[in-house]
Amino acid sequence: MQKSFKDSAREELLGVLPKKREEIVAFLSALAKSCGSIEIAKKRYNLCFWLADYDEGLKVVELLKTLYPADFELSLDKTKTGAEACSVQVPSGFSKQAIEDFGLMKINVDEYLAFVEGIPQDVVTTIATKVAYFKGLFLGCGSVYVPSTSDQSEKRDGYHFELQLDDDLFADDVMELLSDLRINTRMSDRGEHKLVYVKDKDEIVKVLATLDLADCVLKLRSIIDERETANSLNRVIICETANLDKTFTAASKHLLAIGELRNKDMFDSLPAQLKETADARADHPEASLSELAEILGVSKSCLNHRLRKIVEMANLN
Repeated sequence: MQKSFKDSAREELLGVLPKKREEIVAFLSALAKSCGSIEIAKKRYNLCFWLADYDEGLKVVELLKTLYPADFELSLDKTKTGAEACSVQVPSGFSKQAIEDFGLMKINVDEYLAFVEGIPQDVVTTIATKVAYFKGLFLGCGSVYVPSTSDQSEKRDGYHFELQLDDDLFADDVMELLSDLRINTRMSDRGEHKLVYVKDKDEIVKVLATLDLADCVLKLRSIIDERETANSLNRVIICETANLDKTFTAASKHLLAIGELRNKDMFDSLPAQLKETADARADHPEASLSELAEILGVSKSCLNHRLRKIVEMANLN
C-alpha cells in the first residue's frame, strides 16, 4: 500500500531538520509545546516527547544529543487515546535545562514558577528560527491532505493543511508566526482544540516550500495540474453535451411536427420551400441549425422561420 501524502510529508521532513543550535532549540521547543509532556514527581520535572513512530523518535534523539550529552530512552507506548506512539524521555538531570532552554516554563533559580503561554518569543527571533519552529509544529501536531490519486491509500477530495493546538493564545501566536513567513491561515474549533488551517491549494504549496519539502511540492503541483487538466476537459465535455442536448431537443420537435403532417396527409401539399426543409431535417436529424442551413444554402434566420412554420402547421391542423 502506498503512503498517504501526509506520511510522505512527515518522512521528508525528517531529512530537512535544522542543524544550527538556535534552530534546533526552536524546533524542539515547538515539538515540546505540541506533542510533549512534563511529568512532576517529588519536585522533579521530567520532559517527554511523543512521536508517531520510532524513526521520528530517533531523529529527535539525534537533535537532543547535540544539546545535551546524555542517553535518551526511547520506547513504544500507548497514548491516552490508545494509539501507539514512540516516547522520548529526557533524563531528569537534563530536563530542567531543556525546559528552560525551550521556553516551556518560567524558572527562578530552582523554582518552577509557571508554564509559558503561547510561543516563547526568545526562541523565534529570526526567520530561520521561525521556520524551524514551524517544522517542529508540523511534526508535533500537523496534518496535510490532498485530493486522492491512484497511488494514494487515503480517499480525499480537497486540499487541507492544519495544526491542532491546545489553546487560543498559542493558536494566535502560531498564526502570527506563519504570517511572518507570509503564510495566510484561518482558525476554527475542533472539540477542545484550536485548528490553524489552510485550504487554498496554492497556499499549501507555499506551506510545503517553507517547510523545505521539495518532493512534496513537486508531487502536489503534479496533482493540481492533473486535476485542473481533467476539470478543463470536463467543462468542455459538459459544454459540448449541453449543445448536443439543445440540438437533439430542437430536432425532435421538428421531426415530430413532420411526422404529424405526414399522418394528416398534409406533407405532400406543403409549399416547396417548406417541403425541402422538412426533407432535409428528416435526412439530417443530428445536424445543428447552422449545419442544416448550410446544407439547404439558406441563412440560419430563414431556416428558423421555415421550421417554426412547419411546427405551427402541425399544431394548428
